[in-house]
Amino acid sequence: MKINVIVIAILAVVSFSSFKGEKSKESNTSATLFNLCGTVIDNQTGETLVGVEVLLEGTDQKTYSDFDGNFVFENISKGEYEVIAKIVSYKDSKKEDVKIASEKDEPLTIQMEQVD
Repeated sequence: MKINVIVIAILAVVSFSSFKGEKSKESNTSATLFNLCGTVIDNQTGETLVGVEVLLEGTDQKTYSDFDGNFVFENISKGEYEVIAKIVSYKDSKKEDVKIASEKDEPLTIQMEQVD
């Protein structure tokens, strides 16, 4: 388990490209835009995971979980999305039909399972 924590910490430092996420290249000023936030955790221990790549399928947005396992996508159009989380030593995790409708949407929790 210590090796996984060290690997995750190294990946977080190396892939430090953006904790806030990459903004979409498309400018959509006429529509109301929302944020999607959440947390990535280990499904067995409940511990938060650092440096997890989180992708918003169908867009060019991605972000990474911070040191508390939290992530944020900013300026998302209303709709349904698939959220994918990836990191070494864990199986990819997908959340389908994630609805973005208002600023009062509940934070998303993504549980990840370690690879055997």
